Amino acid sequence: MASRLAMVTGASSGIGEAFVRGLAERGYALILVARRRERLEALARELTSTSVDLIVADLATDDGVAEVARRLELGGVNVFVNNAGIGHRGQVAEQPVESLRRMLRLNLETPMLLSRAALRPMLALRQGVLINVVSMSAFQAVPYLASYAATKAGLLSFTEGLAEEVRESGVRVQALCPGNIPTEFQEVAGTRGSRFDRTPAMSAHEVARRSLQEAFGRGRILVIPGWRDRLAVMGQRLLPRSVPRRVAASLMRPE
Repeated sequence: MASRLAMVTGASSGIGEAFVRGLAERGYALILVARRRERLEALARELTSTSVDLIVADLATDDGVAEVARRLELGGVNVFVNNAGIGHRGQVAEQPVESLRRMLRLNLETPMLLSRAALRPMLALRQGVLINVVSMSAFQAVPYLASYAATKAGLLSFTEGLAEEVRESGVRVQALCPGNIPTEFQEVAGTRGSRFDRTPAMSAHEVARRSLQEAFGRGRILVIPGWRDRLAVMGQRLLPRSVPRRVAASLMRPE
């Protein structure tokens, strides 16, 4: 690629931070996007081997999305990782309306809008990588995490469709679907301590490493980094939909 500039949303922790470190190791200059300025500044101070710019923005707001989209549309970003997202465990009927709206915005609407903004200059140059961080929950209904799973199912469908649209353009699009990854997401979503939390896990570093390896290698569209998760998806295709749905309910049900 002619330039080596990457942007990562949700960059201040978890999978986003792991992508930042992985891209820095590959020699990319970075634009880090997140709400927490202090976290971003602390991370930037550690990345002494490359140049780092910061965008402090809440991507569940119009202003936040517009600011990041404007920077993407300027061009020069040839790797964009759409990672920011949020989840909440519990029964849908008990969740505040504003929490549901924020989740829908951050997990689905924002990635769609920012994918569009990132792709336009990439397509003009016929090069670039777009990675949308989805989730294993995209493959099935997940009771007690139903709204989150629905947003991720939508993002998976969008990303796969987008990948086909640009298949012959020179731009690579990836849907990354990690499973249980111990990060701050579990604390915010309220899944810490659930039966799901006790299932086999993979580190955020390893997820980002495998994603980037695939993005710069074969360019596979759907990337499920854990072998157990790949087996689970294969098994779901052979079973009645009620079976994985009930298994998911047993893992997520508040105890």
